[in-house]
Formats: sequence, structure tokens, C-alpha cells
Amino acid sequence: MVRIKEIRKIYSDGRHNAFTDMEYWKGHYYVAFRNAGGHARPGDYGDILVIRSDDLKRWEVCARLSTSDDHDDRDPALLDLGDELGVFFGSSFPKEPGGLLYTEGSERRIQSYAAFTSDGANWSSPQPVYEPDFWLWQVERFGEVSYGTAYNREGRLRLARSTDGRNWETVSEIPPDRFKSTEAGLWVKEDGKMRLVIRVREGSGMALLAWSEPPYKRWDLKELNYTVHSPVIRPVGDELWIAGRAFGRQLPSSMVPPEPPKEKIEALARLDERLARPQEWHVALWRLVRDSLEPILVLPSRGDNAYPGMVVEEGRVLMSYYSQHDVDNGPKPKPGECPSEIYLAEIELC
Repeated sequence: MVRIKEIRKIYSDGRHNAFTDMEYWKGHYYVAFRNAGGHARPGDYGDILVIRSDDLKRWEVCARLSTSDDHDDRDPALLDLGDELGVFFGSSFPKEPGGLLYTEGSERRIQSYAAFTSDGANWSSPQPVYEPDFWLWQVERFGEVSYGTAYNREGRLRLARSTDGRNWETVSEIPPDRFKSTEAGLWVKEDGKMRLVIRVREGSGMALLAWSEPPYKRWDLKELNYTVHSPVIRPVGDELWIAGRAFGRQLPSSMVPPEPPKEKIEALARLDERLARPQEWHVALWRLVRDSLEPILVLPSRGDNAYPGMVVEEGRVLMSYYSQHDVDNGPKPKPGECPSEIYLAEIELC
């Protein structure tokens, strides 16, 4: 039996806080996310914030990272390297100097960056990692080797590896099957088999499951039975759980939270008019059962949401994510900015 024990808002400043990851390292819980004025707005570029807590109640900002004023830094991923904690993120910047991102006809490039700390308080300056124009989107460590999934704007997806977190090499390219790939979560089980859950941009929109045996050069793929955005995979007991963003129409109706009262919707819409629309996307958890997904639960969420991080402990799963479902009770945003907030869910394993 699984139940949501508590959901707590852990960061809110009236700005657009989004794209989280979570890690436990050296006695503290760390959550990383992007801080900006909106999801993707011309001239409004994000920084990476890292907050930490030793009790899950009191949180402090321990890092604000930025590559450049004309770079949009986003989608951080935390990596426990033992003596160090790393944060990896993608940075978009105009192809032409002086250009503006997110305008019609604008072209952009991507570079992955990483920063490191040995004490959680003092962080190195972000430095480029991996190949230009490939986004090292998710990174995980298994023993002495780290693996990461990296994709480019054409929808090519790669598996990369590193022994030090700084120098990465391509292991293989995951065949695109019928669709162009983007974000991909990964995990390696004790038997050495690696599994990926991949967000796709075309076709039915259903996620792909990919699996491979060491040395991870050849891949098998199968279309899953749910759309999954921003997937992250963790072992929970004997199961593999996947967290991400779900399309509400695909979920059992009994799991989908009801629409909030009219007064609540009106209050939300005053801050972001899109929040007046019926909610289509939700933060969700599934278990992988052979080669299909079985929904476990849906978390409170509305508007722009998801991009979870997970920490699994005995008897519980901790999950960070972002949402707009309660922004009317947060700090007032500046004109033109669209607020979203960072949440921590404690999920009890009964």
C-alpha cells in the first residue's frame, strides 16, 4: 500500500521555479531547480538554484549558478560522486552573438555545464562538459561509473559515461525507432541491465522503454502505454518506479484530482490566465510491470508542472517537483512573470 503522507511547499519567491532534481548527500537533502521569470520568454533567462535541508523542513539556498547573462540555464541534475556533489544542467544561448532566445525564427545552441562542491556551501564555477549541442539531461552513478542520457535538437539520443563526472564519452546511440527522442530517465539494476524511459516528440506521444545489457552498445525498444514527460526512475523494493508528467486522459479517472472550486481557479487565473483552463497534465508515479506502466498515484499539480527528483529511503519515497496549483498563496509575482513553486512530497510505503 502506498499513500501520500505529506506535501510541503519548500521554495516560493513569486518567480518561475521549475525543473527539479533531488539528492541526499553528506547529511543533507539537496534540491536543484531553475529560477526565472517564466518557462521560456525572450530576454528572460534562468539561473540554477540549489537549496538544502537536514530535516526536510528548513531549507536554505546554498548555490546560485549562472553561465552568462545571455545563457538560459535549466533542467539541473544532481550527482553524488562520493566526496563531491555535482550539479549538471543545460545552457541555451543564441547562435548569433547579440541574438534573443525564444523569438520567432531565432536559432540557438546548447552546451551542458557542471559545478561541484565538497562541502555543500562552496561551489565551483560552471564548466562545460560533454559535446556541444548535446544536452546531458540526466546523470546517475552506479559504483565507480556515472552514466548520462544526452539528446540534441534533432531528437538523437545517446548514452554517455564518466568515471570522474568531468570527462564524458559516448557509449552508444539509442536507436530512434519511429520517433524523435528527448528526455530520458535511466537506471541499472543489480543484474547489470540498464533501462531507459524516453519521452518522444512525435507519433502517438507514448513513452518508449529501452533496455540493454553491458556494455550497453545494443538496444531493444518498445512503446509503453503512457505518455511520460521528464521521466526519472528509481528502485523501490523489488519494483522500478517512474515519476514524471502524465496526460490526464490516459490515467484512471479515479486517480485524477477534481477541479478546484471556482473561487480558487479565479484566484489562480489572476496570476496566470492559463490556469483557468481544465487541467490536462499531472505529476504522476507509475511502476514498471514487465514492459508496461501501472499508475500508482497522482500528486496535486496544476498548470506548468512535474520534472521530479526522487530519493528512496526505508519506508518512504521523497519526491521534489514543481507546480502552479497554489501560487495564489505565494509571493506576488512581478508584472509579466508567471510563478511556479517547488514542492516536496513524502510518500509512505505501508
